[in-house]
Amino acid sequence: MREILHLSFSTAANHLSTHFFNSQESYFTYDDKISLVDHNITFRSGLAADGSTETFTPRCLLWDLKGGYGSLMKYNSLYGNEEGSLTPANIVRIEEPRVPKSAYIESLDENAEQVAKLNPSTTLYWSDYCNVFHHPRSLLQLSSWEYHPVDAPRGRARGSGGSGPSAAVHHGSAGKVREFKGYDVGASEFHDLNNADSAGELALETHFRVLLEECDLLAGINIITDVDSAWGGFTAEALSELRDEYIPKSTVLLWGLEDNATLDRINQYSRIQTLAALTPLSTAYIPLCLNPDTASLFSFFSADVGFDASSLWHTTGLLNAAFESITLPTRLRESDSRVSMDTLASEITSLGSRKIISGTELAVGHAILQLGGTNSVNNGHQDRLSRLKAAKSRLGHSFSKFGVVRDFRGSSIGSMEQIWEEYAKPTDVKDEGGFVDRRLIPLCYPTPASYPPYLPESAPLYSSLYSTSLTSYQLADMKDFVSRYVRGDNREELKDELDTLSAEFVFGWSDDSSGDDDE
Repeated sequence: MREILHLSFSTAANHLSTHFFNSQESYFTYDDKISLVDHNITFRSGLAADGSTETFTPRCLLWDLKGGYGSLMKYNSLYGNEEGSLTPANIVRIEEPRVPKSAYIESLDENAEQVAKLNPSTTLYWSDYCNVFHHPRSLLQLSSWEYHPVDAPRGRARGSGGSGPSAAVHHGSAGKVREFKGYDVGASEFHDLNNADSAGELALETHFRVLLEECDLLAGINIITDVDSAWGGFTAEALSELRDEYIPKSTVLLWGLEDNATLDRINQYSRIQTLAALTPLSTAYIPLCLNPDTASLFSFFSADVGFDASSLWHTTGLLNAAFESITLPTRLRESDSRVSMDTLASEITSLGSRKIISGTELAVGHAILQLGGTNSVNNGHQDRLSRLKAAKSRLGHSFSKFGVVRDFRGSSIGSMEQIWEEYAKPTDVKDEGGFVDRRLIPLCYPTPASYPPYLPESAPLYSSLYSTSLTSYQLADMKDFVSRYVRGDNREELKDELDTLSAEFVFGWSDDSSGDDDE
């Protein structure tokens, strides 16, 4: 077995993870037909609380703030209400109002012939459309912070606003609110949670070790996290401990969710610190944009298809089309299209020398959409990059490209080759001496009832990761930001780290100054 573990940090990451595991469930077969996907790679078998019912739950840990689970309870019908059974009869429990289940989840619970339709207003929580059961051990939360999709979408300290037992359930809160932002806030939160001297439990020892010990042969780990908030620091500290104690040499693909709205300086600095901390700890760092360019979206979707950029259900569903497709070869049974996590990471990073992926592409019968990296609409450090892109007619020197073409219509390899040549333009990369690889998979991208109805049902899907020299300019922008706005002992160290990362992406001669002058 070559198991892959999945770690998810933040509400946005959990929305993407929910789409991912819903899509994996869609591959299940209930007859003699064998699926092309090996489900044991991402799911684990076990027994329910009754000791006889067999279960099949994701190999994952999902971290969120208190309230982020919505209506989802830690202990479900498979594993019993253990928390309730441990409460003495003479103890009066004071509970906050629970978020009601969505009509969609209610229809699933009732095994209705037709499930309720979803829309952005009924999918405020990722639990509103979660099709799979999670093991109680997979659900973790930060109890000192709370989430509400309207009042506190970025998270806030409990008791810092609103009224009543929890500000998270009240609208129109007043007063100063301490938000869950800043790299150092997240790093401190992890140490408080994972401190042997604290009242809490050692989170990684208690939860991650069990996941790891259930694997016969770990193939790698996918980590999804928000990088523009305190989750960046939390994830960096968690991954540092994982490297030190559990997985020193395992393949780790780090998928960083960037909120490409205009960032304030705290969040810009948080993103820079997160990238500098996570890149050395990861096998590959892959940025994904939560807010693709609006103009690109208009060209990607037809006029009669609605897309709500403010809905995490919509935006992460689009990101999952790329994430799930690019990683699909790592979950296939033995076939010509299968690729190991280690091989995938090696190919997209030019044998490990360029760990930061420059961008992600997605096309579903439409124009190519950029879903992150140096082509994203606003990365918060854009001045130098904007001038550069305006002056250039191309994307800089291409180092590598890895792509996947999938088509559910059973198209011939020849026709999928044509799709690859049309969208990927691999000849251009090869002409520049870059490395190119692709997988052609005759398996459709799954669109279960939980998925937004915005993708065409009859179009092939193409997605790729690529690396170009433009990343060096993006890192130079980040160094400029540190030079201008950061003070303190780690300023020069951070600049040196960015210089080291940038050096791997420099191609040829450049006359751009480093921009180190303080202002």
